[in-house]
Amino acid sequence: MRGLKELEDEIQKIRQKSEVYIVSPADVEYYSKCMRLQKEVRDLLVRIEMDHLVNAMKALEYLRPFARKRVVVELERKKYGSEILVVGHSIYTTWTYQNPEKYSGRRVVSIQNMFPTIFRYKDKIIPLLRKSIRDDFLEIVELVEEIQKCLKMEISRRGSFRIWDIENGEVGACYADKICMSATSRFYRVHYSSGGEFFACDNISELEKFFEVYETIYDILVEAYQRLVDELKRNEERLKRIKEIVAPYVLTREI
Repeated sequence: MRGLKELEDEIQKIRQKSEVYIVSPADVEYYSKCMRLQKEVRDLLVRIEMDHLVNAMKALEYLRPFARKRVVVELERKKYGSEILVVGHSIYTTWTYQNPEKYSGRRVVSIQNMFPTIFRYKDKIIPLLRKSIRDDFLEIVELVEEIQKCLKMEISRRGSFRIWDIENGEVGACYADKICMSATSRFYRVHYSSGGEFFACDNISELEKFFEVYETIYDILVEAYQRLVDELKRNEERLKRIKEIVAPYVLTREI
């Protein structure tokens, strides 16, 4: 984060460019608060992703093999081949140029890399699994989905926002009626739009752009922080439930 002296120098340069382009001490205070809180929000997201989501996904490992005999299902056929779903020791999709029933390829897919396929084709996959694991498989997947939701969180505010820019030495303003931040960018980028149409996004560290809207950005970050703190507590319960589900499978492997 930029130091106070650097910020003061930057503000002075901005003031020299335009009499209407004035950054107040309150703007700088909100800027500093936003940068500190964004780091705390980012740390929460990293913790959820690395400690909760990864561990929840890895639990599915104990249910392998997913099918006693590998099953191939055709998803889409085109002139040059077919997209197929394969369920066996791994779960994945691929393209084949031969008859899907005669597909003989082999692929080992990590548990984490299986989940995009599992989420997309869950209804097709469940009936193909070993009967003894179907209910447990589905519950683990649904718990993983719940954990993953907060990592895609988006928070927005509507209003009348003026965002400044300096281009070729000229100071100008653009106007937005919506500001949005998301977990996918660790709440570090600000997306802004007008009339329902997105037109730009920039890092929150760009003081010269956002000095008039840092109070709104801070409000978004406060909400994000509180929601993530609440999710941490829920995730602990979800992980506890997942451990209960896989406990019998873990015990079987150890015997």
